[in-house]
Amino acid sequence: MIRAFGLVVLLVAIPARAQTPTEDPVFAAHVAKAQELYTKNDLVHAREELLAAYAIDPAADLLFGLGQVEFNLKHYAKAIEYYEQFMTTNPDGEREALAQQAIGAARIELRRPPPPPPPPPPHREWDGVDTTLVVGGGVLGAGGAALLYYAHHLSIDHTGTLHQYDSRIHHARIAQWSAVGGFTAGAAMISAAIIRWRLHLVDTTLEVHPTAGGVAFSLEHPL
Repeated sequence: MIRAFGLVVLLVAIPARAQTPTEDPVFAAHVAKAQELYTKNDLVHAREELLAAYAIDPAADLLFGLGQVEFNLKHYAKAIEYYEQFMTTNPDGEREALAQQAIGAARIELRRPPPPPPPPPPHREWDGVDTTLVVGGGVLGAGGAALLYYAHHLSIDHTGTLHQYDSRIHHARIAQWSAVGGFTAGAAMISAAIIRWRLHLVDTTLEVHPTAGGVAFSLEHPL
């Protein structure tokens, strides 16, 4: 609705001035360019063209147009300043009502509390289950290393009878296979902890706390 008011003034009121015989063609070119840029929502450059036109001829309608541009740029205090300057030019009743409505809308926007910042993205969280998996995997790995040492010790022991040696080799092989199983299980547990951590995304809660000057925001991570 506010943008429509600006178009009413810029596209209807100002072209009416262009019919005057003393119209500066440079002024008219700036106004036409401002209208074109405004319709394309290029508000910054539209403002530059309006200011250039106002420097040539401080037309009252340009003040309203500048107010509209500043309003849509969310520069509400500056918009009110232009609207109030426009009001001092004694506009007709319809344009005065539009300016008053625009001033009211700008003041409402100035009083509006700022929106809270967007919530941060979810974060990965390492918890007790992950720690347990890693510790368990480490224990199994250490047990596997101990079994490998034991199997090696049995295999190099050539004392005693042939039957005793064969028995030691048999136990060494069992220890080796147990070590392999321990290493495999330990690696699987550690891998599971890493995968679980990578997939364990936890939302971050944005807490709002009233303060003397307004509100404050803090991030709360759920346990």
